[in-house]
Amino acid sequence: MFKRIASLALLFAASAITVAGAAELRPAVTVTGDTVTLGDLFDNAGAAADVTVANAPAPGARGEISVSRISLAARRNGVEWRNDAGLTHVVVARNGTQVPDMDVAAVIASAIEAQSSALPSSSQLQVDFENGMAGIQVADGAEPSVKVEQLAFNQRSGAFTAILRAPANDMLSQLRRVTGRAYPVTDVPVLVRDMQPGEIVRQQDIDWVRLPANRVSQNIVTALEHLVGMSPRRPARAGEPMRIADMQPPILIEKGAQVDVTLISGSLTLTARGRALESGAIGDVVSVVNTRSNRTIQGVVEGPNMVRIDAPGAARAASLAAQASNS
Repeated sequence: MFKRIASLALLFAASAITVAGAAELRPAVTVTGDTVTLGDLFDNAGAAADVTVANAPAPGARGEISVSRISLAARRNGVEWRNDAGLTHVVVARNGTQVPDMDVAAVIASAIEAQSSALPSSSQLQVDFENGMAGIQVADGAEPSVKVEQLAFNQRSGAFTAILRAPANDMLSQLRRVTGRAYPVTDVPVLVRDMQPGEIVRQQDIDWVRLPANRVSQNIVTALEHLVGMSPRRPARAGEPMRIADMQPPILIEKGAQVDVTLISGSLTLTARGRALESGAIGDVVSVVNTRSNRTIQGVVEGPNMVRIDAPGAARAASLAAQASNS
């Protein structure tokens, strides 16, 4: 009787040792390489830790391995374990390095431009990904680059489907499918603050926004030369595209202002004082009355309260101005 009890005790002890030393299956794992091993899946996989069970998902992606497949590999390689948790699948994630979305977009845009010659030459392509981001990753330590292997682009709707290889120079890397929309855009200068008529637009008053090309009509300001040094004809709001007709050279002479009139004829230059009969911007022709002779002359605005009169009428105007100055 004593021997039987001792034998049972030894049997229970052996069972306890076996259970205590049994491998434990992880419900979710993260790997860095191309394969998933028993050592990745189990605690205490022992000598079988390096045995490959399945290929890893693409960098940055997730996948599942069935427990039946894992169990078969474990049994064949002497790994003892019990599925006490009742797992059916193990989730496997793979680490990776993100390829910047802007780099992915640039590669896709170049491929579309090469395929579609009818795109506006003055515009560039904006690439929007269907899920808001490309989500392309490469293995840790690999070059974060992509190459377009296949491309389908609908020029009317802008929809595209691109099959990408990442890294670009690795012919064994997995292909990734990316979808989205590409459309021509144009960079447009806008004001960074509200401005009133009479204020002059400076370089620091300008920012740039990107608009779909089909929203940028021919009368929209797209070049700095039509904005810098100009003044709005009416109150202008920050961030809104400006029309060319909304801008004008700043008024340098106000109607009724005292002005300096320079009369030039050959080597003869005379200066007189006058009163502006109308307002004008740089380059405008305005009428000015000589405050001494009370004669009205016309000249070109060349600066703040400055009017210039050139030949061929300058000689007679200069003579009149001289007579008025001597009287």
